[in-house]
Amino acid sequence: MASKDPIEALNSYVTDMLALEQHIKKAIDGQIEDLKSYPAVTSELRSINGTIEGHISTLEGLAKTKGGKGPADLLKQAGSAVLGLGAAAVDLVRNEGLPKNLRDDYTACSLATIGYVMLHTTALSLGDRQVGDIAHRHLSDYARIVMNLHNIIPAATIKFLQEDGLPASDSALPEIARNIEEVWHQGSSVGNATQANLGKTWQ
Repeated sequence: MASKDPIEALNSYVTDMLALEQHIKKAIDGQIEDLKSYPAVTSELRSINGTIEGHISTLEGLAKTKGGKGPADLLKQAGSAVLGLGAAAVDLVRNEGLPKNLRDDYTACSLATIGYVMLHTTALSLGDRQVGDIAHRHLSDYARIVMNLHNIIPAATIKFLQEDGLPASDSALPEIARNIEEVWHQGSSVGNATQANLGKTWQ
């Protein structure tokens, strides 16, 4: 089996994430305009966009430093693969209503989250602490974004149902919040147990 260049392998992950982040930002730009009648939602989307802009700037600099090419050239190489694979997940510019837009945001941000898990893993396993630390920071940002979306999607869904003439009650929100928190707490406990055995699984 021919050996691969570690730098080239790492660069492919960096440029994949740059392509994905730029695609998500473009989509959320459109949503901020389309959903301006929901100020609480657009405020959160602007916050997400600000975070993504910072990510893009960092990744562009990293791509130049590590790859020796400009971001545009790198995206031509990486963009078709990541965007083709994730098209259904990140094609957010659709007028399907508030809850479905937020659902697609959540899906896209989840895709970015696992992408940064892979970039972090690749970087540290190949001995690149700089890229590993950047991926870790961006992963932390997306974990916060996903949790924030968890918090706003139930209320946004109920509001949309009410506007659609359905008798949806806000009184269900506290129970919904408890149920979501319980599910994630249980999942975290299972995840910790799984992580303890992770090193043994592939040996």
